[in-house]
Amino acid sequence: MRDSHPRSIDSLFNDATNTDYVSLAQIQKRAVMLLKLNRAVRTLLPTLLRPWCRVANCRQNVIILETANASWKMRLRYEQTQLLSALRTHILPSLSSIDIRINPDLARNEEPSTQDNGNNLQGI
Repeated sequence: MRDSHPRSIDSLFNDATNTDYVSLAQIQKRAVMLLKLNRAVRTLLPTLLRPWCRVANCRQNVIILETANASWKMRLRYEQTQLLSALRTHILPSLSSIDIRINPDLARNEEPSTQDNGNNLQGI
């Protein structure tokens, strides 16, 4: 059963002495690591792919990349071997593979900027 008794806020920020829960400091370290990895991957990607791809996770020596749709996934697959080689050389020598998944939310984030021209014509 879940441990639901109240805890002091300090215990959430300190390193976990109990292995039953993860401290906020550990979560923050992981988030910072993923942000740095995302920046590194973006610098290695071709310019066209950068807005449509991001690092979602890294676990068991596998990087999980998200892309907006199937066409960008196919384009990213062409770059996969070069990206894997560069990441192994410069950042993660223990990296075994790259998993690419589709996340439609990435496309939704970019839609308003690409549809602005169409909206301006409606007012004419």
